[in-house]
Amino acid sequence: MAQSKTQIVGEVINGFPVAGVVTASGFSGDGSQLFGVSGFATAFSSDLANAGSQVYKTSDSLHVGAGTSVNITSDAESGNLAFTRANEITVATGATFTVGAGTTLTFNVLGVF
Repeated sequence: MAQSKTQIVGEVINGFPVAGVVTASGFSGDGSQLFGVSGFATAFSSDLANAGSQVYKTSDSLHVGAGTSVNITSDAESGNLAFTRANEITVATGATFTVGAGTTLTFNVLGVF
């Protein structure tokens, strides 16, 4: 596959569509429109100058809603381990939560609950 390089000097106003991988020496912005990124928790402030941006909150429970099916199966490459920051998982009526054979699921990995 041919590769090309594009250098942009200044600000991109109407976007710069890219298919594939984007690498950069840095990215800026709050990341609020990113997809497929799991978060750690919710900061009390999005202002990086505010100490609240370094203090977080998160629910102690993970809820699996009715009609939802979740299958957690790890692999040998990951030591057959899976983990969650939640202290408990509640499964609604009509939902299923399955931990695959050979997978060990550990709760409260941050040790905050």
